[in-house]
Amino acid sequence: MTSKIPFNPAEPDIEAVREIVFARLRQEPDWQQLDQTGQGFENYVEYVGTPHAGVLAFQAQEVFWQFLIEGILAPGMNSSNMNLPWFHRTKYGEKVISEQTPTPHDPTGYLRRINENSSNPDDTVVAYLSESLFSFRRGNLVASTVMLGIAAERVFLLVCQSMLNALESETEKRKLENILKRFSMKPKLDWVHKKIQNLQENRVFGLPENSTLMLTTIYDLIRNQRNELP
Repeated sequence: MTSKIPFNPAEPDIEAVREIVFARLRQEPDWQQLDQTGQGFENYVEYVGTPHAGVLAFQAQEVFWQFLIEGILAPGMNSSNMNLPWFHRTKYGEKVISEQTPTPHDPTGYLRRINENSSNPDDTVVAYLSESLFSFRRGNLVASTVMLGIAAERVFLLVCQSMLNALESETEKRKLENILKRFSMKPKLDWVHKKIQNLQENRVFGLPENSTLMLTTIYDLIRNQRNELP
């Protein structure tokens, strides 16, 4: 059984309710009817303060409509029960719900995972990523991509600064410093890409084999965000 998710009925947090509903969808594949009492969530919620299943049920209704808009759920269970309170998972929803790690549809869990995997996540990166997740859930895919591109650009600049601090050659340091002072992103990307490629060719211990590929992927994301979106 999954860990229970804290929920305070006196101060309802809709993001916590999303996590609770997601947990139930994952654990109960046969759940196909809206819960009017909230009792069906008992295995997934840890009440903070006075328990009130009715408040949770009301908030879960709002989450249900969010999932309808996001294409995760749809009304009706089968051809004989085509209307609410029956519902079913869409094909896309099945894919989202089956994911073992948090998806962008679960922004709280998604950001928590990033914080768990990073000892000191950059506040600016997290802010833009949060905005990207917000836009994604509302179907604003261009805006979501732009925010994600800005976050990726910020991550790349942090990588550049870390590389600058780690360089032993004063000549290389001066060259990279001059490149970082420019507004253009391409010279920065080209310099770092070439440096990583050289390190890989020299088989530096601890450097992942796919480093150049990962860097190229970030490069493409930044380039598309800067140059190809209207």
